[in-house]
Amino acid sequence: MNISELFTSKTEARDILKDRYNLPKRSKVLIALSFTDSDITNFLLPWLEVLPVNFIIFGKWISTIQAKNITYIDSKENFDMMWVDAIFWNCEDIILEKKMRLWVVPIMNQKNYLWKILSEFQPARWEGNAYLYEDNSPWSAYYALIRYIENHNFPYDNRNLVKNVVWM
Repeated sequence: MNISELFTSKTEARDILKDRYNLPKRSKVLIALSFTDSDITNFLLPWLEVLPVNFIIFGKWISTIQAKNITYIDSKENFDMMWVDAIFWNCEDIILEKKMRLWVVPIMNQKNYLWKILSEFQPARWEGNAYLYEDNSPWSAYYALIRYIENHNFPYDNRNLVKNVVWM
């Protein structure tokens, strides 16, 4: 499967997920979010509501807000990450390499177990394969998310990022 076919199939599957979870169809981006520290998730929730992106948030012990672009799922074990564009995680309970092979962009803390392999994406140089943030800093995490969303608005840069993720 080439990259064009993959993006087409991701778009179709993403639309199915949007229907299933009653997410807005207008947003082109679907991001899975999970932090083991529920304080970070709770801090980020009001800020996620205003972004032009759909979120699937995993976790049982988080407070919820009613937002059109956010849905909540208790367990991530049976969820197919193939159809999300990015994972916004703290990298404590995930095998990241498997998700990256599924063409999913990581938005991770800098102190993850793949710190020697992951590097900040630089669109001008076509280098890097992730968006990184400082550990335990919700502001830095939010800034990394914003950088990813801005990059996604440029299809050529986004294709380079996804290619770099897979070539890891």
